[in-house]
Parts: sequence; structure tokens; C-alpha cells
Amino acid sequence: MPLLGLIGYPLAHSFSPEYFKNKFIEENLSDWNYQAFPIPEIDALPELMASHPNLLGFNVTIPHKTEVLKYCFLQSEDVKAIGAANFILIDPKTKLLSAFNTDFWGFTQSLLSWYKGNGRALVLGNGGSSKAIQYALQRLDVSFDVCTRNGALNYGNINFGIYTLIVNCTPVGMSGNSNAEGCLDLPYEQIHSAHYFYDLVYNPENTPMMQKFTEHGAKVKNGLEMLHLQADKAWEMVKA
Repeated sequence: MPLLGLIGYPLAHSFSPEYFKNKFIEENLSDWNYQAFPIPEIDALPELMASHPNLLGFNVTIPHKTEVLKYCFLQSEDVKAIGAANFILIDPKTKLLSAFNTDFWGFTQSLLSWYKGNGRALVLGNGGSSKAIQYALQRLDVSFDVCTRNGALNYGNINFGIYTLIVNCTPVGMSGNSNAEGCLDLPYEQIHSAHYFYDLVYNPENTPMMQKFTEHGAKVKNGLEMLHLQADKAWEMVKA
């Protein structure tokens, strides 16, 4: 039975297993399966692959999007530029891994269908997902800054007034995450109706941070559409 999967930790929040199982039903692929593999450490990957010789590829989520690259024989040009991957194909004969990034493509398509501003962007967080978003903004010629908890530009010294688009690339607010009920400690009082807030978190549908931005008049969007688009792109690669 051909198998696809998802690696990351934790995975209870993930939409991928149900999404791909529906894909298999839609395309009459009753012999295909999709399985979540919650591995806290990326070093468990070789053993996982050895235990599932029918694994053809897998999606990658937090916290393994960068570290997975050390196991990859080939990297797409996008992955080389981003420094992170969210989808891996396995050669069925050699078992060599090829790394791809469909996150930036999904974000780009989703953003273009919603964002009507033309100002500077602020990216919250600098992990694997953030790197894909930064790459997408570069390709769209959108100027941006990156803000982190302890960086020179941090959550305590942001001036939201110089930004139009804010993108949350952290897992804060995600169901199943230790910070599921929380929000980043940001100066929300600076937010107004000209701001656009894109939260890569998609579960819950209306995240705590989206609620904060909405209360101050901002337009908000969660990451579910991006997840659908990147998953469709990965599925195209599997079938190619």
C-alpha cells in the first residue's frame, strides 16, 4: 500500500491526514494511506523510514522544517534559498530524499487573493515557516522586517505604525501547542483599520491573536487556505 505521511511534533492539531485521505477518496485511490508520525526529534527519521518501506514522501511541520535537510540528498532551488523544506519525496529505489518547499507558493497565492495594501510587512518569528514567508515576500517585492522575541527588533519595541501587513509565523495560539491559549506580547493598541494580519496558525479558525487584531479594527486571515494550497502543490509532485 503506497504511504504518505507527516512528521513534526506535536501533530494532534494537523489537518493533513484527513485532507489527504479525502484526496485519495476523490481520486479513487483506495489502496493509498496517509499517516501522522509525531517525532519530537528529527534523529528518529531514519528508523521511521526503515519501519515503513512503502513510504513515498512526507510533509514536514514544526519543528523539523530546517533540520530535515541534513537527511536530504537533493534540494530544490527554493529550498536552497529558503533554508527549510515542508515536503520530502523518497526515491522508491534508492530511498534518497529530495526536499521541496510549497509553503511559500501557498502563502503567495493566498496573500494575493486577500491583501490589498502596498506598505511594509512585519514578519513575527524566524523559524522554518518564517523563512518561507520571507522568501515569498522577497519574490513579491514587498519590503519587510523580521521580529523575534530576543532580536534587535523584538516584541517589546515594535512600532506597528510603519507596517501595513503583519504575518505571524510562530506557533503561538495553535491548538495542541503549549501556548495555545496565549498571544504574543505585542503593542496591540497601535493596531488600526489599515492593518492586515495574516496568522499562519489555522487551528483554531479564529486564533487568539486574530481576535486581538480584530478588536482593534484590522483585517485578519488564518493559514487554512495556505495549507490547502501548499498541500495541493505537494500532491501534484507525488503524482508527477
